[in-house]
Amino acid sequence: MKREAASVIDHYTRDDLMERIRAALMRRGYDPDKPSIEMLSELDHLHGGGFATTEAQIELAEIPRGCQVLDAGCGIGGPSRYLAGVHGCTVNGIDLTPGYIDVAGRLNEMTGLSGKITLTVGSVTDLPYETELFDAVLCQNVSMNIADKDRMAKEALRVLKPGGIYTLSHLAEGPNGPPVYPLPWALTAEASFLGTPQDLLETLSRVGFTDIEDRAGRARSKPGGGPQPGTIGAAPAMGDDMPARTANAAQSVQAGRLVPMMVVARRADR
Repeated sequence: MKREAASVIDHYTRDDLMERIRAALMRRGYDPDKPSIEMLSELDHLHGGGFATTEAQIELAEIPRGCQVLDAGCGIGGPSRYLAGVHGCTVNGIDLTPGYIDVAGRLNEMTGLSGKITLTVGSVTDLPYETELFDAVLCQNVSMNIADKDRMAKEALRVLKPGGIYTLSHLAEGPNGPPVYPLPWALTAEASFLGTPQDLLETLSRVGFTDIEDRAGRARSKPGGGPQPGTIGAAPAMGDDMPARTANAAQSVQAGRLVPMMVVARRADR
């Protein structure tokens, strides 16, 4: 587990991350000292599909406004800020990468959302939270880096209140062979833990979730897609080769080598 975590941290860590973000905002004509949630949404939703996918997932999962949410694998905090600033939620964000958490905190301060979002460096497989704390757990394209999905799912179940929502976007193995690497979450297959769509659904059922449904077919923007045209994209936070890696993911989806999933499940009521 420690070696896996170190590999993930190394993959996502970027030098001078805040400076890269500021430069990207300036190139777009924005004031980097006064960013809004809308400006940042062009670069701070790090999964394939960008902000549009986050918006679709929150809508499809029916996360209630004003509730308590865990953003599990929060990156630099785009989904957390959207939930807090637009949906009035109180959010806890957790991510393995210290540099992401540092920058997320600074961006939260700059957008006036520090009081609504609490950040922690940590793993989705060992959550440092009380049992039955959250109304919803949002997890976006994190599970492809997790070998022990049972442990990930058990931890999500544990921290959810009865009736709480667990929603995760994931890219699973397709029927037509392995995907084209490098991909956004892994440069090689050794760092990528996909499983079949059925594997993921069975994991959630096995650990105790109910009402499990893959709603990817109803999403306007699928997890394997690219960012909206005209936006900055995730390259400032994920690396200059991110457009090529995102293109590989989209190509692999089109070829049936990856299957986009947007799963919604519940912890049973008492």
